[in-house]
Amino acid sequence: MTAKRAWAALVAAALIWPAVPASAQEEPQVPPLIPPMAGRVELTPLPGTTIDIDGRHYRGTIAVTGHRPGLSLVETVGVDDYLLGIREVPFSWHPQALRAQAVAARTYLAHTLAAGRGSQAQRYDYDICATSACQVYAGVDGVEADSGERWRSAVRDTAGEILVFDGQPALAVYGSTTGGRTRSSEDVWPGEVIPYLRAVDSPGEESPFVSWRFELTPLQMGRLLEAAGVSQAPLKAVWTTKTADGQGPWQVSIASAEGVVAVSTWDLRGMLNRVAAEVLPHVLPAERPDGRRYPQAILSPTYTITQRFSRDAGNDGAPLAARRRYVIEGSGWGHMVGMSQYGAQAMAEDGATYGEILAHYYSGLVPEARSDLLPGTVKVGLVVEASTIAIGADGPVRVTIDGQPLDEPFLGSWRFESLDGQLLVIPPAGWGSPPRLLAPFVRPGPDAMAAAVGAVLTAPAEVVATAWSGSLMIGRVELGVLDAGAFSIPWHELVGAVTDDSIMIEFEATSGADSATVALAVIPLAD
Repeated sequence: MTAKRAWAALVAAALIWPAVPASAQEEPQVPPLIPPMAGRVELTPLPGTTIDIDGRHYRGTIAVTGHRPGLSLVETVGVDDYLLGIREVPFSWHPQALRAQAVAARTYLAHTLAAGRGSQAQRYDYDICATSACQVYAGVDGVEADSGERWRSAVRDTAGEILVFDGQPALAVYGSTTGGRTRSSEDVWPGEVIPYLRAVDSPGEESPFVSWRFELTPLQMGRLLEAAGVSQAPLKAVWTTKTADGQGPWQVSIASAEGVVAVSTWDLRGMLNRVAAEVLPHVLPAERPDGRRYPQAILSPTYTITQRFSRDAGNDGAPLAARRRYVIEGSGWGHMVGMSQYGAQAMAEDGATYGEILAHYYSGLVPEARSDLLPGTVKVGLVVEASTIAIGADGPVRVTIDGQPLDEPFLGSWRFESLDGQLLVIPPAGWGSPPRLLAPFVRPGPDAMAAAVGAVLTAPAEVVATAWSGSLMIGRVELGVLDAGAFSIPWHELVGAVTDDSIMIEFEATSGADSATVALAVIPLAD
């Protein structure tokens, strides 16, 4: 038999082997009515189910709400589970540094809750955001990775511990790197004189952001400052005025034909970072010594801008006209106030306990067991003002629409779109119907052997593929929850090594009490 005739036989076999599922012989079910528009939809994963949002995974209740600016996505999760989802430092770090981070993160959460919600949090009904504007929260993926048990231990070993000042949770801010010394609160945020946020030494930081430097031409600097809204006239000069600890922010003075404008290094950092990548995309963020780019144009408020002149010799050896450059030199990454994360790691490596680390960076404050200052759950703002949101899950989820729970949990992916301040609700294709498996197929590879096998699923279901050689099971793969549509699995993942025997591939789809199976005979090619 030639390869061409053999594959024709395989495909023909695939088309005649489908087994009609029992559920297809019953009266068709009418799916529950889902309103196309809603104000709020909640998806609660059943035990063992993980929700998937843009590649990140969560186990709390997810609420999607509609607003004029767009959709918001908020997870309600237990405080300990929230802390397990914090992704602020590598979990491979020293256990004492991880414990210091756990206490700082728990304290920051407690302070944020005690301070009350800001305007955006009120509008979108969350307690704390999930980005670096608050503290980075990324669901369950990190703690369930190989090194995640180290972070789980740090959270468990410091259970309920926070830093307290005058009976209230301290503002336990922290950042990546200081380059050797932190800053006092009022030197970054004018008027914010916080007794426990004083400048302290932070030696031993093994961070790529300890110091940084780059240069700009006068034209580049002028374009950057103009785009930031700082200077509109031809640029004359830029210089930095430094202050001693506790004497207020460093100032950058910008001289142009319009006069001199002074801006704090912290405020100017924010202005320049917002426009740098667009105005000077091939220049900023600058390259690090190792060839990679820095994460931002201006990494911290601890930097200076100075003018420097140089003269190059021409071909005849005579000096050319002086060239002017603006040199930006800085240290650290972040706001520089409170605990340095790399500094905490350095102290831990030198033998300090997490209590000693925290006392150093927070002026003597030490952890206290104060679970009374923490709630049982927290609402985390995952996404705000999105035009569309897709939510999947690897198991059943309970769905509630505008306060009305649907009768049965559902499988499959839901999609939501923003429309005039409400949600356009798009349920999974085939939702509410029992699954069927149709048209099993074999996809040939370039070597005329089977490359993949698959089928068509009519409704969301948990799918399992099994390979049989006679009565012997030679392979089994759980594909998990799949949405309606065609699916396939590579032949080598299911069957392994090629055999000379005929192989029976069986697919089984299950959704609640409903299930369907279909079989596919794969006949080996003749020489």
